Amino acid sequence: MSRGLSRWFAGLALVACQREPEVMKETKADPFAVVAAIDTRASSYKDPLPPTTSPPPGMNPRTPRPAINATEVHLSGRTRVEAVDRLFFRVPVEWVAAPSEPPDARPGFVLPGPGGEAHLDITRFATAGVEPRAYVRQWRSQFMTEAGAPLADEQVRVQEMVRGPLEVTLADMAGTYAAPVGPDAKERYNDPSYRMMAAIVEYRGETYLFTAVGPALTMAIWEHAFADFAASFAPQFPW
Repeated sequence: MSRGLSRWFAGLALVACQREPEVMKETKADPFAVVAAIDTRASSYKDPLPPTTSPPPGMNPRTPRPAINATEVHLSGRTRVEAVDRLFFRVPVEWVAAPSEPPDARPGFVLPGPGGEAHLDITRFATAGVEPRAYVRQWRSQFMTEAGAPLADEQVRVQEMVRGPLEVTLADMAGTYAAPVGPDAKERYNDPSYRMMAAIVEYRGETYLFTAVGPALTMAIWEHAFADFAASFAPQFPW
């Protein structure tokens, strides 16, 4: 064996002795960090029974609702007069009168838009006693951030105003809509990028709730129109 070849074998043996087998290496990575770094949003592997992840607190794995009748809307600026009981108001002519779904079947309007239809529901309470901020807190609990956290104070806008005998409270909030799917239902919606604009009207011991909820893209085009709508409330005075 030549001297050069002997040196090559000797070097190879030295490297082999210095190299630690892979199975003997100690793994010091934080297992929680490793799991958190796994991107489960997309994968080319189609597992017939893919694993599920736990939703954030207060959420559920319900599939977000698809947009309904997404359409471009050209605002005309024209309005018409509508009424609920003894309360009158003006709405854009583009808002279509439509009750909510059973079993409530409350009066309301469909608000068209590029993000899909939004819906404005109207609820009347014949007795007073509930402070308007309590309604705002209830609505706030129906929204969360993208991370699943409750909305912060600065993420909910509240405005109070007086129009003659009427006391009006406006609320505006956005996030992932997670209200119960029905009365006393445990299942909740899971609709990201939703927005609510609401008006609470108090008049002579009666309370009217006007809650418009829908895709934020649609709600955005009606932001100024909703403010005009809330400023148009007027009671029917007895003769």
